[in-house]
Amino acid sequence: MSFEHRKIELINWITTINNQDLLDKMENLKKENDTLPTEILDLLNKSSNDSKKSIHTSARDLIS
Repeated sequence: MSFEHRKIELINWITTINNQDLLDKMENLKKENDTLPTEILDLLNKSSNDSKKSIHTSARDLIS
């Protein structure tokens, strides 16, 4: 199953939830994952400080 198909399946399932406790747990999971990992923030900062202001198409470009 493709990534996109999996997301659609989850969205369809979420729309049928009738359990408040389960919905609360899902909201808590979302809140826990709202922040970006430090590594991603570091890469974004490195990219924004790039004097060339080049457009990156890959995170690997930022690391090298």
